[in-house]
Amino acid sequence: MQAAAKKNYYEVLGVPEDASADEIKKAYRKLARQYHPDRNQGKPDAEERFKEIQEAYEVLSDEARRREYDQLRKDPFAGQGFGGFAGPGREGGARFYRTPDGTYVRVETTGAGPNADFIFNDSEFGGGDLFSQFFSERRGRRRARGGRDIESVLRLSFEDALRGGQREITLPNGETVRLKIPEGVRSGFKIRLKGKGEPGPDGHNGDLYVVFEVEPHPRFRREGDDLIVTERISAIEAMLGTERRITNAYGKTIKVRIPPGTQPGHTLRLRGQGVKTPKGAGDLLVTIEVTVPDLLSEEAREELKAWATKHGLYHHS
Repeated sequence: MQAAAKKNYYEVLGVPEDASADEIKKAYRKLARQYHPDRNQGKPDAEERFKEIQEAYEVLSDEARRREYDQLRKDPFAGQGFGGFAGPGREGGARFYRTPDGTYVRVETTGAGPNADFIFNDSEFGGGDLFSQFFSERRGRRRARGGRDIESVLRLSFEDALRGGQREITLPNGETVRLKIPEGVRSGFKIRLKGKGEPGPDGHNGDLYVVFEVEPHPRFRREGDDLIVTERISAIEAMLGTERRITNAYGKTIKVRIPPGTQPGHTLRLRGQGVKTPKGAGDLLVTIEVTVPDLLSEEAREELKAWATKHGLYHHS
């Protein structure tokens, strides 16, 4: 029988064998996005590639399993309870190994060290692709092959997202669960519900990721945890200065002084009046929009002209 196929998980993820945990995670996320079945519907090759990527990450992201895998790649029988002895007349070129079920497998080696080829021969003693069989069984005991992860969108009003709290939702399979919505949650945030995804071939379910989609507000625009609002004042108010009462997104009214000479587009920052989250609160940014009256009486226009001319603000040719 041909040599055992030693799957190279490092090549699957495109990382070197000394890659750090962060490098492995980064490579996995990039490949998982590229080959995810939802983005490659009707492409069975992409789905198989995705499964291969998942399998590689499951091993290499676990420190103990990665160490075990690296050892198995160097020596498929190291520390696994296989009793070995040299074959007669082979000068060490062939060895017989006792497998856990009591049978023996003859192994002929070519080369030396971790790059040696292992040729399994079961014509006399039974056996087979020991490396792949053994490692698959070990992996199977650690984590059963589960179903696909799925995503579901939960739409929230702007106000509900600010408040957070408990929400009862119906899952794609019809099951009803209570979900805790974080205070100040933003669009795109995900919550993982373990085991609520699609069932797998062995009865183990994948996970469900609930993605929040927050409806826009007619007055406030959100950037991070800051909120932006526009306040209109007249040109005269911009020149002389004025005051406004601004109501934030939580219904609190704040008195704001707009200084004389305020220019269009100027922004006032009200600290701590933005979105509240468990980590703190953002700011409320008040952008000033200056409006110019377009309906002035003739008397008002003449008075304004006289005043502007007196102070050097109006030059009529």
